[in-house]
Amino acid sequence: MDFDKALEYVQRARAIAHARGLNVSVAVHDTAGHPVAVARGKSWHGPYMAMGKARLASAFRKPTAQLMEQWKDRPLFPQSLTTVLPGEITLNPGGYPIFENGEFIGAIGVGGGSPTQDDAVAREASGWSDSADRDP
Repeated sequence: MDFDKALEYVQRARAIAHARGLNVSVAVHDTAGHPVAVARGKSWHGPYMAMGKARLASAFRKPTAQLMEQWKDRPLFPQSLTTVLPGEITLNPGGYPIFENGEFIGAIGVGGGSPTQDDAVAREASGWSDSADRDP
């Protein structure tokens, strides 16, 4: 994931959010979970939330909402990740891995709306499809 491609995803997510009346923060990370591009919305904590969601989606190559559902009966597991994974993670919906041509290229995180709003913006901006060909 280079900066220009990351910026495209940031701009796409911000346009989607703006069309829904939202002012969100967006973070795009590479496959190792490192930030490539971050744009702040209206809140001071938005970039941190977005970055944490992108990092978590990158680590597991799954949407963060799906991970939270997967771990709902094991609350200590996701809590342990806050000290195991490098950097900080956000245990909330709004993060999606990004795949192009079946290849994992990074992840996007959105913060600033409700968890449902963040998830919807990130999902659309990432181009996520439940039927897309990707890693397990």
